[in-house]
Amino acid sequence: MFDYNIIGFFIIAVFALCVGVLFARRHRQPFPTRLIIFAIALRILGSFVRYEILYRAYDGVGDSVEYYRRGVSFADRLWGGDLSVLGFSQWFGVEHWWGTDFVGNISGLVISVIGPTMRGEFLVFSMLGFIGLYLAARGVLDLAPKPFVVRYAAWIWLWPSLWFWTSGVGKEALIVFATGLLFFGYVGRGGRILWAYYLTGALSAFVVRPHYAAFLVLVTGLAQWLGSWQRISVRHLLEAAIVVVLALLVLSGMNALFGIDRADLEGMQEFQSARARNTLIGGSNLDTLPSGIRGLPMAFVNIWVRPFPWEVRGPISLLPMIELWVLWWVLWRKRRQLLSAALHWRENKLLRFALIAIAGYTLLIGYTFGNLGVIARQRTPMFMFVFLIVATASYLVLASHAKAPKHKYFPRLVLRRHPSPSWRTAELPTRMDAGIGRPAAKRRPRNTGSRPR
Repeated sequence: MFDYNIIGFFIIAVFALCVGVLFARRHRQPFPTRLIIFAIALRILGSFVRYEILYRAYDGVGDSVEYYRRGVSFADRLWGGDLSVLGFSQWFGVEHWWGTDFVGNISGLVISVIGPTMRGEFLVFSMLGFIGLYLAARGVLDLAPKPFVVRYAAWIWLWPSLWFWTSGVGKEALIVFATGLLFFGYVGRGGRILWAYYLTGALSAFVVRPHYAAFLVLVTGLAQWLGSWQRISVRHLLEAAIVVVLALLVLSGMNALFGIDRADLEGMQEFQSARARNTLIGGSNLDTLPSGIRGLPMAFVNIWVRPFPWEVRGPISLLPMIELWVLWWVLWRKRRQLLSAALHWRENKLLRFALIAIAGYTLLIGYTFGNLGVIARQRTPMFMFVFLIVATASYLVLASHAKAPKHKYFPRLVLRRHPSPSWRTAELPTRMDAGIGRPAAKRRPRNTGSRPR
């Protein structure tokens, strides 16, 4: 009579909205309440739509169904008093304990708490991804003014891929959560890395996709190494050394898990080729994959331009195409700020990390994945860094100049205040706001011809 799959979903949705309202109205919340509530509402809508598409368009065939089945089996054993599911052998006792098996165990923990509702579990995973996006925006607040950070939060919280692909039981939500947690730790406080958050994010990514965790740590190491030469200090060099050691550990662990015999360039190329051949399946496959230096342009096109209009075969592939068109329209509107950011990317911590991550991940999945549907899901975390540049590039470049003045007269960086307190109407700083260029001469008061009495 009562379908707990639907009832449980509505219970979790109401609970998420109530917690969101209380969290949004807490003291010193930097983000608008309406923005947070609307973002949570999108996750509720996304999980509902994702479930309907799974069973109406794909007849219930997908990874989410397999994760849910494993989770129900896990929960049944736990409810029956079998505590061995919480032991070491259940989580790490099998050969391929990471990835699918680990996500299945996480699904079991979720179902053990919320009950057997697949719709509800979709929403829980979606909210987990939102927590990662919130942490990413919250971390930027330490390095940029509030209007720019709120604009960045609006982009990543409301962008379709970041609420649709994460609204399901699967690796995408966990990867976005891990990326946001690691990025929050990397940005840190007062220029210092928050190692507890950073290591937790790296470990969370490692248990889901070890190669992605290795990629994030390598990006951090390169960004830290480039930044340490801007202002050499013992702390910067020590942080860069720790990240390099961590990157070596993650790479060695990845090689052991994937069975890569040689941890050199040739061994990695063989592994990449094997992974690429496994993705050239399905109706959206690319037939061939780029290779070598000459394949760089095609790798970029596959990730950030395709599908082309003649490759659209239904609504599922039409929406990613429209999304990319909108993205390129936004990039064209911001072309001047983006060009300035590209010219000064080494001077700011956020720009270094974002640009290195985008370029590296484009190469990673551009040479590895040969299916447009898989690419649409895999590129989801990178939208966090694309919109970081879009929303904050103009301020970050000016702030970098303000930290290293070239002229004797260099006023403090200030933002022009707008008469309206709304974050939507916040103005960008100008070059004179940042003290770049010659200061304007002081104007004398106009002589009105009247004399004081």
